[in-house]
Amino acid sequence: MDYDGDGSPDNEQYTSVNAMSKEKRICQRHSPQQIQILEAYFKECPHPNESQRQKLCKELNLEIDQVKFWFQNKRTQSKAQDERNSNILLRAENEKLQCENDAMMEALKNVTCPACGGPPFGRDERERNLQKLRFENASLKGERDGMVVAKNKHQQTMLDSLTSVQRHQTFESLTSYGLNLYNPLEQPSSSESQTIQPQVLSEMDILQLSETAASAVEELKRLFFTDEALWVMSSIDGTYVIDQESYEKFSHSVKHFRNLSARVESSKDVTVVPIEATRLIEMFLDSEKWKMLFPTIVNKATTIHTLGSELPIKENCNVLQVIWEQLHILSPLVPPRELMIVRCCQQIDDGLWIIVDVSHNIVNSDQVSPSCYKRPSGVLIRALPNAQTEVMWIEHVEVDHTPDTHRMYRELVCGGSGYGARRWIVTLERMCERMALSSALIMPATDWSETIATVEGRRSVMKLGERMLKNFNEMLIMSGKVEFPQQSKCGVRISIRMNMEAGQPPGLVVSAASCLSVPLTPLQVFNCLRSNDIRHKWDVLCHETEITEIARVSTGSSETNYINLLQPTLPGDIGPIMVQDPQKKMMVLQECYMDALGGMIVYSPLDMATMSIAASGKVDPLNIPILPSGFTISSDNSQEGGTVLMLAFQILVSDGNSRTKNVSEDSVDRVSRLISKTVQSIKLLLNCPPE
Repeated sequence: MDYDGDGSPDNEQYTSVNAMSKEKRICQRHSPQQIQILEAYFKECPHPNESQRQKLCKELNLEIDQVKFWFQNKRTQSKAQDERNSNILLRAENEKLQCENDAMMEALKNVTCPACGGPPFGRDERERNLQKLRFENASLKGERDGMVVAKNKHQQTMLDSLTSVQRHQTFESLTSYGLNLYNPLEQPSSSESQTIQPQVLSEMDILQLSETAASAVEELKRLFFTDEALWVMSSIDGTYVIDQESYEKFSHSVKHFRNLSARVESSKDVTVVPIEATRLIEMFLDSEKWKMLFPTIVNKATTIHTLGSELPIKENCNVLQVIWEQLHILSPLVPPRELMIVRCCQQIDDGLWIIVDVSHNIVNSDQVSPSCYKRPSGVLIRALPNAQTEVMWIEHVEVDHTPDTHRMYRELVCGGSGYGARRWIVTLERMCERMALSSALIMPATDWSETIATVEGRRSVMKLGERMLKNFNEMLIMSGKVEFPQQSKCGVRISIRMNMEAGQPPGLVVSAASCLSVPLTPLQVFNCLRSNDIRHKWDVLCHETEITEIARVSTGSSETNYINLLQPTLPGDIGPIMVQDPQKKMMVLQECYMDALGGMIVYSPLDMATMSIAASGKVDPLNIPILPSGFTISSDNSQEGGTVLMLAFQILVSDGNSRTKNVSEDSVDRVSRLISKTVQSIKLLLNCPPE
């Protein structure tokens, strides 16, 4: 049974005096002040961890079991109350739909032909029309199924021909890992292989989308303008979050997830960025530019439908889009989020626009993971003088669970800084600075180079660095992952793919990632890893020789944000990452940045001839093959200010011309040894305590 402290069941706690006999129980009532603090904390964090419970015990002078049982009972009571409220809302909605249905049925009895004003359709004629539509629908389904079967047969034929080579040897080598056979040319996992296909929207669908968007716009306006009472300061991290009780009173929204592990993430932030408002809006409404604007958050994005005025942006903007997107941050240990959203852009005043995103399942609902639902969220964009723009951002998302998120990142993601408004704002600031520097017509004073002599070459190198960062983030999902138990026990995650994408070396690629906790601040870890003086102590590309920086291109106002070109002091081959002619001089292209939420260091080996082509500015950087590796650096959100460091390598184990299309045990072990050696070297440099 649930108890409460003001005479209701949720505020009384019972502790057993005799646990074996359970005969005698003591009732202990909480004070109103204790209940008020517990209630406020519950709104923000219904599942406190051990340290948070200890903190509450000290603050409220309660036993640890009292706090633990109070939260358990409160969650049970809250769930029951939510179900009651949901039932009331659903019952009212059902009655409303029943009334509408009765009204439509009555209207159908009196319908007339609009063209000639003839008599109403009879029941028999309606049945004949419905039967005709069913036949047409069945015929179209048959044609579609036939096309799918033909496509699958073609893919299977290719698959069989490619896997016939060395099947027996691969079978034996991978059996030791508990696998019968792994073929990297196999179709990827469901989330990777999805192709979001547009569907024909009926007038009813368009009407429903419009109503959803209009309702979302009005709700977001209220969150931006009218109700400051809807926002409260979080007692956990000091940020502003939406008060869910106040929100539910005005929004009448129904919770989409009933699990006790489900939670609501809400946050807001504001900034001013050096970009014209109309250009920024255009990037928000173009899925390709949207991915470029947020390369470390938006992994994939596809516009399924666009309704309303067309690009470029005009004064009276009123665009409605249906977009599928996949969001991912930080590490392979954090699962991606997939969303099907309706995006609406409206100009609400002179120089003022609002862009709203809200989840909708009217199309392709079976292709979107059900673990995340976006409530009305978005941005308020205000044009300022001197090509400046003020951006206010609100994120409001329901998340079903977090069991797939590793414990190292769980507190960061659950706290809101993972996918919250702050991360979007910080990324927008950094990318707007980068775009401004990329479009510069003269070489900035902060740049220096022995090899990049022209503005065109500088712009080409910046595009190559941007693509390197984007490719690295796409790899971090590590979809199609194959489990290697022996490596997982060592803390290494392995992923294997046959790479056919443009801009990357073709062939069989093994990716490996590992994470470690470091008792230093993110900035200290960042400065250590980007230091050229000690890089040879952890980077296998250096072959234990010192490395020299021969060029630097600024990508932001901070001295931590730049692209640089590195070269080992002694010429030689580039080790196990990519096999090349030993006579060629190896260089390393690297991009790094640091912001308020962490940083990244991403690099890729290139020979001098390829780097010269990139620096000339005469060749499209998309045609230069790169295979990036690197680090993500994140705060662990602890009071000590520690860091979660993720490192990931990509290794080409056979090129596109090789006849070997399978992965050997040797290749996997080589990758695992490489990343394990690097981890140990970094731990030694950062004085990490032994595990």
